[in-house]
Amino acid sequence: MDFTIITPSFGQLDHLACCIASVADQEGVEVEHIVQDGGTKGFADFAVRMAQQWPNRSGYQRIMVSEQDGGMYDAINRGLKRAKGKVCAYLNCDEQYLPGVLSMIWASFQNNPSLDVVLGDVIIVGKDGEAICHRKMVKPGLAHTWTCHFGALTAGIFFREKLVNEGLLFDTSYRVASDAEWFVRVLQSGKKVQPLGKTTSTFMESGENLGLSSIAKEERKRLDSSAPLYFRVLRPAWVLLHRARRLWSGAHRSEDVTYEIYLRKESGRKVFSAKRLRTTWPGRMLNF
Repeated sequence: MDFTIITPSFGQLDHLACCIASVADQEGVEVEHIVQDGGTKGFADFAVRMAQQWPNRSGYQRIMVSEQDGGMYDAINRGLKRAKGKVCAYLNCDEQYLPGVLSMIWASFQNNPSLDVVLGDVIIVGKDGEAICHRKMVKPGLAHTWTCHFGALTAGIFFREKLVNEGLLFDTSYRVASDAEWFVRVLQSGKKVQPLGKTTSTFMESGENLGLSSIAKEERKRLDSSAPLYFRVLRPAWVLLHRARRLWSGAHRSEDVTYEIYLRKESGRKVFSAKRLRTTWPGRMLNF
């Protein structure tokens, strides 16, 4: 099996249907999609509908699991422990892969055996599917990730199975910031991380902005406090360095984009285009 994609799920079946479709229509690779649901009402009937619409076939297998869990990161860990793929990723219900992305990621890993983690760019979209901004990735720095913010988006993160085998799972004591804490440990362990320089995924902005919630802010403080003192003292320097690296790499260069995604209650992917799409995220400007 080439890929295992984990999708933690609870109460978002309409979004989940689109997420499943975006994995099921990938071509040229073997994909295992584990949907790890925390007990959503109606999940069993939903699983039957998905089996009819997107049946398992050669090169594609979907496993639908419904069991009580300790939250999103516990669900992801449970899925990763079941994983059989050589490359792993997790895709939330309100996120999707663009067409042909997994073949592109697979080629990147095959062409660079020393590579451990690949970061894809992500388009942020609204509920109507229209683009809001284009988040282009640079390699996150350890000090910046630990004391400022996590500069990557999980919808575009792909990593070798060896990270799971080495015990690099998510800390379930965090409800929002576990991905940042996980990436700190990835960087500390010396793993080779490389931005792909291509767009792989979309993330739907629901308006809730969990990443800006009071819980997220408290967890961010907790993660900050675990960093070495000199990392914390030099926090303004890490911010400036991160912004300089983004500017130098072209991560703030606006471009015309065309992308195809699934929308709820519509069949097939719908094509969207945006002219000179902004790279800064409204409401999260301080994290650019």
